[in-house]
Amino acid sequence: MKPQNPKQLRGAGIAFLGAGVAFSAAALAAGQAAFIGVATSFIALGVVFLARARRG
Repeated sequence: MKPQNPKQLRGAGIAFLGAGVAFSAAALAAGQAAFIGVATSFIALGVVFLARARRG
């Protein structure tokens, strides 16, 4: 497996975190519970990408 560039991983992590926060805000504004699950998964992906960027 080819190692990833830490800058690319960091950028993807920040993007996933931003999307997660946006979905959280949409869930609160619209009162839709489905967005909470999507937001949680995006935030988790963002944390994983940022952790891999920091490790690498």
